[in-house]
Amino acid sequence: MKNEIRHDMPAAEYHAHPALSKSGLDQFRKSPAHYRHWLTAEREETEAMRIGTLTHLSVFQPELYHSRVVVAPIVDRRTKEGKSIWEQFKVENEGKDIVTHDDYHMIREMTTSVRGSDAGLMIIGGAAEVSLFASQGGVDCKARLDYIVDGIIVDLKTTEDASPAGFARSIANYRYHVQAAHYLALARELGMDAKRFVFVAVEKEAPYAIARYELDPADLMLAEADRQKHLARFAFCQAFDSWPSYSYEIKTLSLPKWATNNNDSPNQ
Repeated sequence: MKNEIRHDMPAAEYHAHPALSKSGLDQFRKSPAHYRHWLTAEREETEAMRIGTLTHLSVFQPELYHSRVVVAPIVDRRTKEGKSIWEQFKVENEGKDIVTHDDYHMIREMTTSVRGSDAGLMIIGGAAEVSLFASQGGVDCKARLDYIVDGIIVDLKTTEDASPAGFARSIANYRYHVQAAHYLALARELGMDAKRFVFVAVEKEAPYAIARYELDPADLMLAEADRQKHLARFAFCQAFDSWPSYSYEIKTLSLPKWATNNNDSPNQ
């Protein structure tokens, strides 16, 4: 694979590229077998994922968003007239992303919240949706930056809770810390000026509150160590075309503490 930076690469082309992404790395962390299954399995986009993707488009590429997104008419599709209007609407907007009035309003409000804040000043004069491809530890890797400007990688996250405690939980649950390490490593491998990785978290309900965060350097170092460990194992699996699942050894398990807590016993 050629090490390169690609601008204006269609999202579908990027996602189809076989290089290892952070999402793929998450699957591999479960087990190599999980990764191989994930690589070939059909993946349905959830509604939350779709709204997140469209919000990114609205914030970082508004012209493209408005050319691609249409609002569904409010009709009763149980009636003959409603069915007719709906079918005609679909024909006229084939290939476009159809959203409800409520979702359109939510995306608009989140976009306004981000662009009307100090975070909005961070997405001026840079580049959006930059695709990176670079070899790391003998593994072909990829990343797609939401935005990069003045040495700062800006990553937008839609969330239920943008508070410090709430978003810290999201970082841990979704392994956003590994994403930050992965993106910074690939950008630097390609000679890009990438000094910082900043999350812009925006809530999906009024008042559509936002916050900006970056990781503690120690946590970022731990994330990079975790990434390097799994890249090394990935390179081994790839070299021998061996993709095992969980350990073949017989291991001893202990019940979790909550399961042996006598206070929770129904007989107490």
